[in-house]
Amino acid sequence: MRRGSSLIPGGCGLRSGLRHLVLALFWACASSAQVQSQESAGSAKPLDADPGLEELLRQPLKQVPRDVEVSTAARFTQSAAQAPTTTYVVTAGDIARFGYRNMSDILRAMPGLYVTKDNGFSYVGARGLGRPGDLNTRLLFLIDGMRINENVYDAALISDEFFVDADLIERVEFAPGPGSALYGNNAFLGVVNVITKRADKMAGVETRASIDSLGVQHLRASWGHRSEAGWEGWLALSGTKQDRRPYPFEALETPDPLEGELRDHLWNRAKRLLVSFNAGGWAMRGGATSLTQGVPVQVSVQNPDLLDQGYLLSDNNFVSLSHERSLSPDWDLFASVSLKNSKYQERYPLIFPQTQQRAYYGTTARGRWSNWDLRLSTRRWTDHTVMAGLELQDDALMRISQGLEGEPPFQEFYGINRRVGVFIQDEWQLSVSQRLILGLRRDTSHVAEPKLNPRLAWVWNGVPDATLRLMYGGAFRAANLNEFSLNSALGVPTPNPEQIKTYEASWEQALTPQLQYRASLYASRLSNLMELNQVDLPVYENRGRLRNIGSELDLERRWDQGANLRLGLSLQRTRDQNGAGLSNSPSALFKLFYSQPLAGDALQLSWQAYAMSRRSTALQELPGYLLNNLNLLWRPRLDVDVSLGVYNLGATRYLDRPASAAPAIKQEGRTVQLSVSWRLGS
Repeated sequence: MRRGSSLIPGGCGLRSGLRHLVLALFWACASSAQVQSQESAGSAKPLDADPGLEELLRQPLKQVPRDVEVSTAARFTQSAAQAPTTTYVVTAGDIARFGYRNMSDILRAMPGLYVTKDNGFSYVGARGLGRPGDLNTRLLFLIDGMRINENVYDAALISDEFFVDADLIERVEFAPGPGSALYGNNAFLGVVNVITKRADKMAGVETRASIDSLGVQHLRASWGHRSEAGWEGWLALSGTKQDRRPYPFEALETPDPLEGELRDHLWNRAKRLLVSFNAGGWAMRGGATSLTQGVPVQVSVQNPDLLDQGYLLSDNNFVSLSHERSLSPDWDLFASVSLKNSKYQERYPLIFPQTQQRAYYGTTARGRWSNWDLRLSTRRWTDHTVMAGLELQDDALMRISQGLEGEPPFQEFYGINRRVGVFIQDEWQLSVSQRLILGLRRDTSHVAEPKLNPRLAWVWNGVPDATLRLMYGGAFRAANLNEFSLNSALGVPTPNPEQIKTYEASWEQALTPQLQYRASLYASRLSNLMELNQVDLPVYENRGRLRNIGSELDLERRWDQGANLRLGLSLQRTRDQNGAGLSNSPSALFKLFYSQPLAGDALQLSWQAYAMSRRSTALQELPGYLLNNLNLLWRPRLDVDVSLGVYNLGATRYLDRPASAAPAIKQEGRTVQLSVSWRLGS
C-alpha cells in the first residue's frame, strides 16, 4: 500500500499567506461589527406563521451548545461535560456550512489533527505524530461504534475508500489521547467515531451532484423511510469520477515535458453503497466501496518516455448486526457481530524486452475477519455506573502476495490471528460535582504478549458551566502483517508493540452563553515506536523512548443573528533520548472557522483558515503554509441546497511528504466546487 513519488524542489513559507489571513480577519471583524450594529438597531420580525421543525433545525445556533451528547469517550451516550476525556465534535451542520467534501476535510477541522496526501492516500497525524508511511494505524476509526480498521495493514481508509459520504454523517466525534483501556489495539493516539444519520434526516428520495475545477464529478442518491410500525431504514449509492488528475510529481519551477501524457494515465473511479436498518433495539448496517485509480508506469528501460496504464484497486465491504436492550431497570445489554472483507491490489504493466509480451505484476493484500462485541452495564450500586465488556477479532484471512499476474507468487505471507480483549470501567459519582472514572483492559493475541492498559480520570464540575478533567491512560499498537512480512522476508524479528502513557489536564468554561473556551495540557511517554529503517536494511525497527508535550486551545464565539467564530491553536514538542525531533511533526497548528448568515437563514458564507508550521523530513525541510477556504451555502427552499466552495483560495503552493522513502509532492492548488442537492417526499 506504499506509493512512490518524485522530488519537487522549492516550496512556500507561512509568511506568503499572511496577507490573506489579515484581509480575512479584517473582513470577519467588519462583518461581526455589522451584525452587532444590526442587533443594536433591532430588526423587524416576520409576521408569517411560525417556522416548521426542519426550518428550526437548520437555523444557526445563537448560543454555544453546552449539553452536547457524545458516546465515544465512555462507549455510552452522555453529556460532553460529563465525559472522561475531552471530545471534539463536527456536526452535519458544520459539514454543510463549510463545504467539507470527505473525511479528510472533516479530520483536518479537528484540533490537533493534520492530514497529508500522496497520489492516492490520505494520512492523518495527531499531536505531532504522523510518521511517514503510516497508514493511519495509530488512530482507531469507528462507524456507529463499529471498528473499521482493516486487518492486514491495520489501516484506516479515509480517502475515496471510506464507507460513508460526508452528506450521510450526523456527526464525527474525536476523543484524543490513549484509548486502549476501552478499545484495545490501534486506539493509540485517539478514537474517531463517525455517527451516521437516522432515517428522519433522510426521509424520502434525495440526490446530490457536484463538480469541481479539477474535473471531479460526484453523484449520490439516497432513500429513507421511518414507518409508524417502529422500523426505519435508508439506502445510499454514490459514485465519483475524475479524468486526467493533476500530475503531483512535477517540479514547481520546471514542469515535466510529459505532463500531458502522464495526466492521461491519472484518473479515479469510486463507488459506494451503504445500508442502515433499525427496529426494536436491533440495528443492521452494510456497506461496500470500490476504488480504482489509474497511474502512469514506465514499461521500457530503453525508452523511458514509453508509458502504459497501471492500476491501484481497493475493495472493501462489511455487514453488521447489533442488539441493545434493558434487562431490568438497572441492567443493560449490548451485543454485536460484524463481518468484513478487504482487498488491495497493485497492477503494473511490464513488457519483456526479448518477446515484447505484456504482463502485470504487483502486490495483492487480502483480509477477511469478524468482530464480536458483548457489553453489560449496570447502575445497581448507588453512585456507580459499571460496564464490563468482551471483544473478539477473528482474523480468518490475512495475506500479502507479490508476483506476476496469472503465475504463482514469488513471495507470499499468511497470517492467522485472534485478538481478545476484556475490560471493565466504573464511573463513580463521588459527589454532586465530582466523578471518578476507573478503567482497565487486558488484550491478548497470537502475535504479541498480553497487554494491560489502565485509565484514570477525575471530572469536576464545581464551577457553573465549567469542567475540569485530570486524566491518565495507556495504549498500545501491535505489529501488523505488513510490518511482519517485510521483516520476515529479510530474517529480522517482528518489532515489539508500541506503547504510550499520557497525563492530561483540561479545562473548559462558558464565560457567557455565547462565549466558550477549552484548554488542555498533555505529556506523553512513548516507547518502541515502529519506523522503517531507511539507511541499512528496509525493515521496521523499534525506536527508543520519546517524550511528547503539548497544549490545545479552542475558543468559540456566537452572535445573536447566527454568526459564529471558532479559533483553535495546537502546540507540541516531541523529542527522543538524544533530543532529536521527529519527521513530519509540525510544532504548531492554527485553525479558524467563521460563518455568517447573509440573507436570513437562506444564505450563509463560511470561511476556514488552516496553518501548519514547518516540518523536517529525511530529504528536505517542508515550509509552513496557510490555506484559506470559502463556502457559500444557499437554501432557496427546504428541499434544495446549493453550495459553492473555493478551496485553497490564495492558490498557496505547498508540499507534503507522507511516504517514508519518497520525496515531497505538490498539493492541490485553488479548486472551485459547485454542489446541488434536492429532496423529494420528505
